[in-house]
Amino acid sequence: MKKNETFAIVVIMSALGVAGGYLFAFIPNVEVISSIIFITGYLAGLTPGILTGTIVFLLYGFFNPYGPSPLPFLIIQCMGGSIIGLGGYVLRRHKWDNPILFMLAGLVLTIIYDLITNLGGFILFPTGKTLIAYLIAGVPFAAIHCLSNLIIFGLVVYPLTQKLKRRFS
Repeated sequence: MKKNETFAIVVIMSALGVAGGYLFAFIPNVEVISSIIFITGYLAGLTPGILTGTIVFLLYGFFNPYGPSPLPFLIIQCMGGSIIGLGGYVLRRHKWDNPILFMLAGLVLTIIYDLITNLGGFILFPTGKTLIAYLIAGVPFAAIHCLSNLIIFGLVVYPLTQKLKRRFS
């Protein structure tokens, strides 16, 4: 892929990711940001996936409708987004190509992201009690996040990537 094409894909997918964040901001822990980042890594490759994950969370985290993320937490969100882009790339690279694997990828990447961000909350408020509180209080939100991404990755991301990958091959 040419540098101009890569740049265009990263910009467009980042814009879609941020717009997707705003689209679902009113529904707690239901989002399409992860899906868009994953699709970028899956279709466009490692570098675009990682860059899109970083840029989306940088922009959305800074311009979040509920207020900007503190800098340490923003960095952790960007790391989580990069991991999601990496996950899309890995799935395509290994030719793991069925809806069940996409659902599992969505679930695993969501768990990783939620763990990273909950531990990031601990970094901001570092006591033993706050770590336990973050993890326990995060369980219902993480469950909704995991379930919604499991469904989105199986019903939307998989069929969409199958249609689009012919254009990226």
